[in-house]
Amino acid sequence: METRHLGPWAAQALVAGSMLGIGIFIAPPVVASHVQSPLWFLLMWVAGGLAALCGALCVAELGAMMPRAGGEYPYLRAAYGPGIAFATGWLQLLATFPGSLATMAVGTAAFQLPVLLGPSFAAPVDLGLVTLAGPTFWAIALVVALTGLNHIGIVLSGRVQLVLTMVPLAVLLAVSLFVVGDIGTVEVSAEALRSGLDPSPSASAVAQAYLSIYFAYSGWNAAIYIGGEIADPGRNLPRAVVGGTLMVAILYFVLCAGYLSVFEIDKLAGVGEAGTAAAGALFGHAGVIVVTLMILLAMLGSINGTVMTGSRIAYAMAEEGHCFPAAGRLSARFGTPMVALWLQAVLAIALILSHRFEQLMDYAAAAMLISGSLAVASVVSLRRKDPDHPRPYRVGFYPWAPIIYVGSSVFVLVALAAKGDLSVLMAAGWFALALLLHALVVAPRLRLR
Repeated sequence: METRHLGPWAAQALVAGSMLGIGIFIAPPVVASHVQSPLWFLLMWVAGGLAALCGALCVAELGAMMPRAGGEYPYLRAAYGPGIAFATGWLQLLATFPGSLATMAVGTAAFQLPVLLGPSFAAPVDLGLVTLAGPTFWAIALVVALTGLNHIGIVLSGRVQLVLTMVPLAVLLAVSLFVVGDIGTVEVSAEALRSGLDPSPSASAVAQAYLSIYFAYSGWNAAIYIGGEIADPGRNLPRAVVGGTLMVAILYFVLCAGYLSVFEIDKLAGVGEAGTAAAGALFGHAGVIVVTLMILLAMLGSINGTVMTGSRIAYAMAEEGHCFPAAGRLSARFGTPMVALWLQAVLAIALILSHRFEQLMDYAAAAMLISGSLAVASVVSLRRKDPDHPRPYRVGFYPWAPIIYVGSSVFVLVALAAKGDLSVLMAAGWFALALLLHALVVAPRLRLR
């Protein structure tokens, strides 16, 4: 796992591809349903991008400091000890990555495949013993296919990631700039000035909207999950994390301004999948096909990046005795964590079969808020506990970057928990249960070794 084959462009494509997922096409209508002012709508996306960039700056320091596989897990263990690391790792194993995979795969199968390949792809699929809804079957097929690709090897997967990220990123940015520049700038600005910040959303509405935005921005920390496989990580890992995040944040703002150029805020709330709906309104059937194809490529890149990064958590945990030993086994032929990859795929498939799309998105986002906040806060903890450790990159705007990220996340979690939001309560419940399991079972067993 410590063979460093992944170059700087592939690493940056991994971050951008992991972020550029179904969220930017599904989340805007959700946000518009909670925030009825165009100015509030755009400010929410700016706030989400700022928080993601602050988080990226923090994990860039962690990744350059300790470039290892396993994402936040090694840093949480160093900062807080094995209990928090164990609980966060299992939260990511059970919720964050399988939930993200399931959400993106179901969204792609439900929205993009039928448009490009015909309505038959939305029809039920008879498997003999069981009949699955079309989106369910094709979502499972996507997870299996991209898990198989990552089983074959990190280099091939990294090259595929580069293509699946850069092509749709460039095309979608160009289309969005055209839309905003040609037909939208005056209308968006005038509407924003007329409505100002009225009507002001409630705290719970802001929190609910931010949960969807956070899911759309998720993936800003992707490169640290494969830090042990990035060439010259002290230099390339911070560039990948910060550069990929900034690139996607700019695209998201332009896309959202483009949506407001096409739809009034109340109409945007009801369009379902905003990218295809906007393309249809502007360019007709041909535009729908082109834009949907770009969205499909972006979705495949995001799913591929999530498969690649998420599997490294079980691998890192197995090395510490926090996951069953087989999860740390590498393929003799390809050198990839094959058991961890297919375990993640099985968990994602289970969620695909048991949850609805909106529930999957909120469930994954709530888990990310918890694990992401702990990871970003560990920058502060490690500077105090281990100030002399070499840090090839030090986060700028310290301590404001971790304060902004953690503060916004805690606000959302508290506001939604107070409202009784099931997704937040489930994610917090998994975390608390894992902490208890570590204290009562895992820690005593490891002490006896």
